[in-house]
Amino acid sequence: MNIQEVSVFIIYLVFMLSIGVWFFFRDKNQTEKGYFLGDRKMGPWVAALSAGASDMSAWVLMGLPTSIYALGLGQIWISVGLAIGYALSWIYEAPRLRTFSIEANDSITVPQYLTNRFMSESKTLQLISAAVFLIAYTIYAASSIKACGTLFNTVTGLDTTIAMYLAAVIVISYTFLGGFSAVSWTDFYSGGDNA
Repeated sequence: MNIQEVSVFIIYLVFMLSIGVWFFFRDKNQTEKGYFLGDRKMGPWVAALSAGASDMSAWVLMGLPTSIYALGLGQIWISVGLAIGYALSWIYEAPRLRTFSIEANDSITVPQYLTNRFMSESKTLQLISAAVFLIAYTIYAASSIKACGTLFNTVTGLDTTIAMYLAAVIVISYTFLGGFSAVSWTDFYSGGDNA
């Protein structure tokens, strides 16, 4: 285990955690919208890097290159499809969702938006949407934490399980402390690696 590499990782993790602590103290009287949406005041660079990091962390850094290596250069088309899909989503879908979410009783979450948008009296749509998100993002978060453990093990020699627990504690801590703002800024500073 190289002490310099371990020191860099420790400094990095402390910096990520300090972002959550900073937003916790800065915004301790914030509203629900402030916690979940950063009061809708995220700048374009921070928002874009955070969205990219949240969608494409571990699987792009580790999974896509592995796919190309294992299955051949034809897998590069995955990147082309991603670029086209992202562009179309940001140009056509995002502005409409933003407008409609405000019109739909200023919805904060996608399940809340769907319920408000379709004026559903029942909470069934919201519960089904929330369950789908919970299952999908639990799997996604688990794979990201696993990738983080693998990365720490490869670079520093730290036991994979310990590294996974450490990464999970840091990520969960800054998320709970600082909400959306902390997550967005940690994504921004880490350059997109939010595993």
